[in-house]
Amino acid sequence: MSQLHSFTWQGQDAQGRKRQGRLKAPTVGLARAQLRRQGLQQIQLQRLWWNHNPRVRPEELSLMTRQLAALLRAGMPLLQSLEMLSRSLPSLALTELVQQVHNDVASGTALYEALAKHPAHFSGLYISLVQAGESAGILDTMMERLAQTLEKNEALRSQVRSALMYPTAVMGVAIAVLVLILMFVVPVFEDVFKSFGADLPWPTQMVVGLSEGLSSYGPMALVLFLAGLWWWQSAQQKTTPSAIRVKLWRDRWLLKMPVLGALLSTAVVARWAQTLSALLAAGVPLAEALGPVAQACDQAVYGRLTWQLQRQVAQGSRLSEGMAQSGRFAPMIVQLCATGEETGSLDHLLARAGALMETELDDRVNGLSSLLEPLIIVVLGGLIGGILVAMYLPIFRLGQVF
Repeated sequence: MSQLHSFTWQGQDAQGRKRQGRLKAPTVGLARAQLRRQGLQQIQLQRLWWNHNPRVRPEELSLMTRQLAALLRAGMPLLQSLEMLSRSLPSLALTELVQQVHNDVASGTALYEALAKHPAHFSGLYISLVQAGESAGILDTMMERLAQTLEKNEALRSQVRSALMYPTAVMGVAIAVLVLILMFVVPVFEDVFKSFGADLPWPTQMVVGLSEGLSSYGPMALVLFLAGLWWWQSAQQKTTPSAIRVKLWRDRWLLKMPVLGALLSTAVVARWAQTLSALLAAGVPLAEALGPVAQACDQAVYGRLTWQLQRQVAQGSRLSEGMAQSGRFAPMIVQLCATGEETGSLDHLLARAGALMETELDDRVNGLSSLLEPLIIVVLGGLIGGILVAMYLPIFRLGQVF
């Protein structure tokens, strides 16, 4: 097979409107022929030697879903709605994505099949709800429900990020200040200490040794840190067995952290309950709904657990029994699931459980913020104060001699 190359293109459709996008083809001629078959004229092609796929942010995808739901609710046909979206979206990456989906749907492909060609942007949850909406003839309703689910999930992620942003920023600034003190301030004191000709106290020796080590090996440590960070980020985007093991180890370690683990667990379970509730309300069977829920977890431990629950449910077991055996779900949500299975209202009770978990998450975020602020101040004050005392300790002793 010939190697596919990436191209950017610009042209005009049959109505004379300007269009643009990306495509992959073996040669320039085949790429131009592919665009002409779509009714485009005055085509300009440019090959991309460095193929960087633009990233679509979750909030942009939620906004696009909300706009598409509004257009479909207004009675506009699907193709016309996608075409209007491609002309009104502010993000170039999202515009190109919608154009590709529009072209696939125009060629006779179902919408959910066209979305499934872009797994990096559309999750299993997204595709399952769209498929259910197309099958039942209520695509506009499903798109609205999908938009609400995406917005709730993004709100949960924002809550966790906002809780961690302040301590992360403060710790980053504090580490930078400590490094500057050790690399530029301590060496000045070291030259003064050498002129004394006396033995230094052990706290001062420790700080001086740390400064010398940082000056000698700091650049190498920085390069190794950046290389490790790049490897870590690239591993998160891979699906190889080794990358999956790394994600699983990372997420297990995060869940075991004293305060952060409970916060992350609450956010993941709330998103899990809301996603499963949306799929069940759309008419997706429980055994089929758990697959997209596992993909939407965005947490390796709960993702693997959800796949196990899917196998147990497919074999005839009850969902609440598997949840209770796992030990990863609070007794409250397990009891609500058991009641929902008995009464046939699992989707409503899961939605209620998700709302309760959101309230608990708000309380945890507020408590974490009030706890971390004084703790960070005490820790940073102790570190910087300890370094300053260690530096002035020889001077104090010299003053006592004279």
